Amino acid sequence: MKKKFFTVKEARQALPGLKDLIGKVVSVSNRMEGYRTELENIAELSSNNSGSPEATAYLEDLIVLQGYVNRVQQAGCVVKSLQDGLIDFPHLRDGREVYLCWKYGENDIHFWHEVNAGFSGRTPLLE
Repeated sequence: MKKKFFTVKEARQALPGLKDLIGKVVSVSNRMEGYRTELENIAELSSNNSGSPEATAYLEDLIVLQGYVNRVQQAGCVVKSLQDGLIDFPHLRDGREVYLCWKYGENDIHFWHEVNAGFSGRTPLLE
């Protein structure tokens, strides 16, 4: 599949359709994190244990989460953090690839960063 590059306008147009989806990603991801202790206990006792309701719920959530992430990726975005709902939109700036950066809870796309810089390298988007 050919890589999609977004203009700022295109990324902003795509954002409303992604906000609800990313909200679901954050919710399921954080719920899955709540299973961590139980799953670690199950793993320690795995030779004597055949599973648990928590492990089943975790696997069900994992399948749902994968579906959500696939939808975000099919839209052309890069998922950077499940727990924070951080996604990047590939963008061409001065002839090089960078990312327009959006985090769940932000009302709009206000930042960009170099591909190798990540969230800490966010720079205000001046148009």
